[in-house]
Amino acid sequence: MLSLFPASPFRLFVGPQKFTFLPHGDLVLAMFRSSRDLTAKPLTITTLRDAFAMRPADLDVFLRDDSGIHTKPLPGFESFPPPHRVFFTQHRDLHALLSGTALDVMTARFVAHYSAQLRATPTIPPQGDSWTVLPDLYAFLRQEMFTAATTALCGPHLLRLSPSFTRDFWTYDKDLMLFMRRTPRFLARSAYANRDRVVDAFARWHEHAAAHFDASKLGDAEPEWEPLWGARLTRARVLMFEGAGLSPHGRASQDLGMLWATNANVIPSTMWALVEVYRTPGLEARVRAEVEGCWDEGEGGFDIARLCAQPLLTSIYHEALRYSVGVTPARNILVPEVEIGGWRFERGQTLMCNPWFGGRDTSFWNVGRVVGGRPEHPVDEFWAERFLEYPDDPASGPVRKPDESIYQKASGKPKTVEDDRTAKVVTAGTAGHFFPYGGGTKICPGRFFAKQELMAAIAVLMREFDVELADVEASRKTKPDMKYFPAGSLPPDRAVPVRMRRRR
Repeated sequence: MLSLFPASPFRLFVGPQKFTFLPHGDLVLAMFRSSRDLTAKPLTITTLRDAFAMRPADLDVFLRDDSGIHTKPLPGFESFPPPHRVFFTQHRDLHALLSGTALDVMTARFVAHYSAQLRATPTIPPQGDSWTVLPDLYAFLRQEMFTAATTALCGPHLLRLSPSFTRDFWTYDKDLMLFMRRTPRFLARSAYANRDRVVDAFARWHEHAAAHFDASKLGDAEPEWEPLWGARLTRARVLMFEGAGLSPHGRASQDLGMLWATNANVIPSTMWALVEVYRTPGLEARVRAEVEGCWDEGEGGFDIARLCAQPLLTSIYHEALRYSVGVTPARNILVPEVEIGGWRFERGQTLMCNPWFGGRDTSFWNVGRVVGGRPEHPVDEFWAERFLEYPDDPASGPVRKPDESIYQKASGKPKTVEDDRTAKVVTAGTAGHFFPYGGGTKICPGRFFAKQELMAAIAVLMREFDVELADVEASRKTKPDMKYFPAGSLPPDRAVPVRMRRRR
């Protein structure tokens, strides 16, 4: 459809539902700029019901709230009870408690837990120069990152009380599109039973934390992290949803949604970044040069601000999102009519877009020189330097240059550590094609933690281990698994075997 209507909205019919798809570019930017006239509420309720197993009585709490996400309620809801303004309170708390000091504490917790896990993992022998063969790097990464991120967000007791939780969670993630397609339970009994176990695990942890938590011991200041509830955000959400009238099952469903959003997108993207680092000649040494200067020996972790300012690693982060994210932002129209990019849409229509297609627009992205009739860096391949501009390379940068002669003059000489030090990360001008976190007022509030988590995960792994792909050429055949499209970041479609050993 995009090839037929590259710049025009078009209708999509998904079963009984009707959507209007907005192609990437100016229309997507216009939609995000019109945020005040749009709402994500219908998609939110659909996702809570279908993906996160929320029951009708709890869904009613969200259905009744049309007060909006801003401090001032929308007209007609000025007297709506504040505890029941769930969309506003959730929006406020997520943005407040996933930034600033709260974000710093969560990231520090993640780095500490992740580092400790990698040093203690029995998968790689603690001594010696021998290599250990792992059948799948993604399975290893998924286990370690998930455990560390879940502990940083929820504390240690969720995983302790439900020993099979990690396995059950990733089985749930694999089955997510089955739920979103509303497959009847009798056709997928094991998938639904597994999801029930995941939700029950959250409810069990909530009950345990509430029974043992003593607010009187907090003192004057709310801690940013404590072991029963984990991050302050988690406890704030539980209290907020309890005050709004959600049942224990409803609160558990909400936490499933938060934990899924925290892990199921950033971990696959981290995997793609690592695969590229280890299969591109010379890239590992360049990334290692950036990482080693950010290690804070006194604190036992990284200077995360400095790490996130490294040009090459930041470009790899952006490219991992461009390459792997296929999430679908959707908005419904609140006002009688709204104009977006010269097109008029009426109240109730559902507008949607997807960065996957914008990220693969060959007319927009820089693909380097044409060598032997083929682009040097096609949009369906990972290019670590795509988001970098080098002062002595006019052919660099993410957006395709209008003057094709620039590419004919480009040398194609491999970049070095010295080149990276003078490079500049560029995302300006890409927003209509590159929006992995959505946009507007509903842009993903967890994007800062996701960036820090991805970069720290790469840095710690490289510090602890030497890694080699078992078969570099075979790894090039690995592609994003389209079975997960269009719900988020797509993991690899096959196992990626590696050899690993501990660094001296």
